[in-house]
Amino acid sequence: MRATGPVFDYAGIDRVTQSCLATITGIETDDASWTQASLPVRMGGLGLHSCADVSGIAHIAAALDGGPHLPALVAPALLPHLTWQQDDTVQASLVDPRLATYESVLEKIQDVMQARAEYEGRGQKAWSSALATEKRKNLLESLTEELGHSGQLQGQALTRAQDRIRARIQSGSGKHASAWLYGNPEADTAMWLSPAELAVAVRLRLGLPIAAAPGECRLCGHGATDVNGSHAQTCFGSGRRTRLHNALRDIVADFARRGLLGPSIERAVFANARRKRPDISYVRDGTTVLLDPHYAARAAAEPGGAAAAYAVAVKERVYNAIIANEPDPREWKAVPLVVDTFGAWCPGAITELRHIARANALREDRTVSAACQDLFHRLSFSIARGVARIVIASGGARPDEADPP
Repeated sequence: MRATGPVFDYAGIDRVTQSCLATITGIETDDASWTQASLPVRMGGLGLHSCADVSGIAHIAAALDGGPHLPALVAPALLPHLTWQQDDTVQASLVDPRLATYESVLEKIQDVMQARAEYEGRGQKAWSSALATEKRKNLLESLTEELGHSGQLQGQALTRAQDRIRARIQSGSGKHASAWLYGNPEADTAMWLSPAELAVAVRLRLGLPIAAAPGECRLCGHGATDVNGSHAQTCFGSGRRTRLHNALRDIVADFARRGLLGPSIERAVFANARRKRPDISYVRDGTTVLLDPHYAARAAAEPGGAAAAYAVAVKERVYNAIIANEPDPREWKAVPLVVDTFGAWCPGAITELRHIARANALREDRTVSAACQDLFHRLSFSIARGVARIVIASGGARPDEADPP
């Protein structure tokens, strides 16, 4: 791309990438879901970057990056003829229709090309990031507007549906929310999703239907599953959500144990509330830390993580009321480890999990960054796999498996 620019058929490469995604996951993406898939992972996508979108940016950046090196590579007499103003491919990149759809990015490039702004190098990275940000903004606007124009929902129902779309993508963009999409070099055993689990996880991330039609939930026997898997994620039937909770608890406790924090699991630690047993407790810097992992399945259905914030507030209120009756309230610290369907953690959880990773890194002779990556990957992977297994167990077929002609 840096050598040729948009004159090459990079859209054809994008079609092949889209076809590979369909082959691997069994998912046929529409325009909106493919646009989201092409976003960086940190922005809620799958990191399958569109070559057609960034080819012009790559070529322009290459021309600007290479310009200062030309005097050392070619004869002085040739330099006046090797400017980007005389390069047809650079000019073609500037008028590329795909680049023109991202007005703010094109404006930044033109400011540099017309000497209205200084070029500071690393243009491809900066401009590609700006393009992805604008693409994400355009995607959110188009999805919410399309839902409003469809006429299927009105009033508060429409508002909530639009909020769910925003929250789904925002949650997938959260810190450490997408760790399951990366490999974990620290893992001592292979961590893989099955083909069915991967298909469900990708469908949930891209907002694609899980089932062909609503049906009876096989977990609780009295609820009705919906095509998006929302009921399954909130269903308490068969104890699968409890298993997911316990898996998260055990991962955190194991890391704390290996960090020599001496964690206790569901131990009665309160003198005045013996029946209340925090999931994990340990002493750090003279303070008894109480951890309560919580999977907030409805968090992604609220704008700005409102449901997750509500879950945090409820747990803090319960623990603070108990702590207030203890002999010395200053010796206690309750930290709800709230995470939602798409893997976004509440800020307090991230802070405390990093403390645990730091203790683990000191004891296992590795960097804090490596320990954090290991911990959050294991948690993220367990969430993705646990949620997928819940949805699969609830029943329902994929759209391409139902009602054969």
